[in-house]
Amino acid sequence: MTSLRIPLFLTRLSIVGFLLPWQIMRFTKPESIAGIAKKYYNISSVPEIASTITGVLMMSLLLAFLVGFKKRISYGLVMVLHGIGTLMTLPNLIPGLEGYNQLFLAAVPTFFAMLLLYCLRDQDTFFSLNK
Repeated sequence: MTSLRIPLFLTRLSIVGFLLPWQIMRFTKPESIAGIAKKYYNISSVPEIASTITGVLMMSLLLAFLVGFKKRISYGLVMVLHGIGTLMTLPNLIPGLEGYNQLFLAAVPTFFAMLLLYCLRDQDTFFSLNK
C-alpha cells in the first residue's frame, strides 16, 4: 500500500486546488456568492457576513482536509458538501436540458475522487497529520 501514498496525496492536493477558488471568492466577491446561491440553490438573499462566515468555516474544513486532520470527518464533510452542491446543479449536468453547461461536469469526477480518497483514507498518509 505504500505505493498509494503519493497518488492519494496528489488527489487530495488536486481536490483542494479545485475547491479553493470558490472559497476565496467568498471573501473577495461575496456578491457573486449571493448570485450563485440564488441561481443554483434557490436561496433568495445571502448577507455579506454569511458569505464571510461560511468562507471561514469552509477554509477551516479545507485546511483540515489538506493536512489530513480527522480524516473520517474532514474527508467525509468535504465529499458530502461537494456532493450536495453537485446534486443541486443537476440540470447543468445533463446534456439536452436548458441549463446544461459542460464545465459543470468537472464536479462529477471530483466527487468520485473524493469518494475514493474517503475509502482509502487510512492509506493516505503522505503529509498527513493523522497517519
